[in-house]
Amino acid sequence: MSVPFLALALVLASIQQAPAAVPTSSERYEQAMRCAGVMAASSSLHAFTGNTEAKARTDQKGRGFITAATGFSQPLGLGQQQLSEAFAASTRLALNPIMQTRDQAATDAAIDRLNADHDACIAMARGWLAEANGIS
Repeated sequence: MSVPFLALALVLASIQQAPAAVPTSSERYEQAMRCAGVMAASSSLHAFTGNTEAKARTDQKGRGFITAATGFSQPLGLGQQQLSEAFAASTRLALNPIMQTRDQAATDAAIDRLNADHDACIAMARGWLAEANGIS
């Protein structure tokens, strides 16, 4: 899974102008940054539970989303400070539902939602890769 994400990051970072049917750089930037936060939140949970293999895989996926977000941010003129703030905000957004409850059922539901968001991000990245390779 790491090679496709590295390839995805390189392809997405090199995209200069998307065709009309493809979402704008702004939309793609927001999607990629949201997913970077989801990966960071998932990584934190793996670190908390001691699952080092899952943490390493999730960290690698997160780096791919950060690279993609950075590439999509270039036409938007965003600087390093803005990217850092957006990443921190997206990570907080992904972690807050888990951190803000003391109810075990609510915590379990929030973790399930984070896992679903993680899976949706992976599916989206696969779609981006297929799109970049001309596969529909």
